[in-house]
Amino acid sequence: MARFPEELSRPGTTVIAAAAVGVSSAATYQRRGRGAGFAEAMEDARASARQADPGGPR
Repeated sequence: MARFPEELSRPGTTVIAAAAVGVSSAATYQRRGRGAGFAEAMEDARASARQADPGGPR
C-alpha cells in the first residue's frame, strides 16, 4: 500500500488508485483512520490530483 498515495495523486478516483496497487478502497479508508501519516499522505495526494485535473472527481 506504500504506492497508494502516488497513485492517488494522479487524476482519477480513490477506487482506481486502490485497484492500481491491488487493494480495496475500503482498506485505504481503514488505514487512513488508523494513521495520521497515511491520512496526511492521502490529503496531499488529493491536492496534487486536483492541481493536475481541477475538474476531476476528487
